[in-house]
Amino acid sequence: MNWREWWSAEPGPVRRVAAVDLFRFVVLFFMIQGHLFRAYLLPSIRQLPWYKVHEVLHGFVAPGFLFAAGFTAFLSFHNKRQNYIRLDGAFFKRLRRILFVIAVGYWIHLPFLSLRKTLLAVGRGQAGNFLRVDILQCIGTGLLLFTLLAVLLKGERAVTLATALAGALFFLLPEAVKGIRLHPVLDPYFDYRVSLFPLFPWLGYLCLGVVAAFLYSRLQRRAYFGLLLTLGVLFFPWFFFHASSSYFKAELTLSGNLNKTGAVFLLLCLCELLLRRCGGGFLDLLMRAGSESLFVYVLHLFIIFNSIFRQGLMPLFADRLDVAQALLLFLAVQAAVFALSLLYHWLKTERPRLWRWGFHLFWAAFLAMFILRPH
Repeated sequence: MNWREWWSAEPGPVRRVAAVDLFRFVVLFFMIQGHLFRAYLLPSIRQLPWYKVHEVLHGFVAPGFLFAAGFTAFLSFHNKRQNYIRLDGAFFKRLRRILFVIAVGYWIHLPFLSLRKTLLAVGRGQAGNFLRVDILQCIGTGLLLFTLLAVLLKGERAVTLATALAGALFFLLPEAVKGIRLHPVLDPYFDYRVSLFPLFPWLGYLCLGVVAAFLYSRLQRRAYFGLLLTLGVLFFPWFFFHASSSYFKAELTLSGNLNKTGAVFLLLCLCELLLRRCGGGFLDLLMRAGSESLFVYVLHLFIIFNSIFRQGLMPLFADRLDVAQALLLFLAVQAAVFALSLLYHWLKTERPRLWRWGFHLFWAAFLAMFILRPH
């Protein structure tokens, strides 16, 4: 078959991609499992050889989040390009959502439930992890960058090419930018010795999601997932050919980046296969839960670790569980988070007015307490 039959030069609107929604849920599922095992398993178990494989296989979680964010960002631009050209109300609504994601990234790291104490701690350099860049700030900054490119360049091909070039730089330059010194608030965005998710190299995966979505809008479905499967099979084994590599620095190496990229592609193909073979019913519920990724991310952190409101399960189970106990606790936490995310999704879609009231009331109460509380 001629390649032109697989390629669409004049693509129309692209509906929501079910495989990406299911992909998000799978990423969330393994994120909760990985965080719980890392925090609660006995230290002696975490030294066993199988646990190192566990860590490598969980290396796709953060790239998966970033990839999905880039994928959906491009589809939004593809379907609603006039919003970006005219800079209308819908555009600024999207911009507010992106800034909210960045704000939540800092909010979950607040050292105190008091503005006065937080400012004093930041001024003295005693704010702990507050200024550290985590996955939410990384995603939000990447979406801002993509939005800027979309506004300036306007055309899909130009935006995709610029994003691909930016992605290559993010993957190639983490060592070159780690010493950048601009401002204490900005420095953590560049130094992987300070932050878990600095822009270099992690935004490369968001750019990869943009390119993947562009190809999805142009290729026939069968050709698209065939391409992803082929690339996934080629890329995923690379890390395992470098046994001396450190997993925790794998994101700084070509083999580590290819391994994570391959894992993302293979998982997305698996989600597509599951939907083709077993679509509907239970998978629809999983996709609804996966669509509330920000809610799930924050909620699971508050349960497994701690928050400024109260302690989570960390004091009870940190470094104390064997594999069977950790697995049972994970299933319980996952079930609770899954149920609450479905309730949250139902409120947003079926009772939007009630959801908006609750959303604004929560943040108004928090801000009042945060600003007025002296200590």
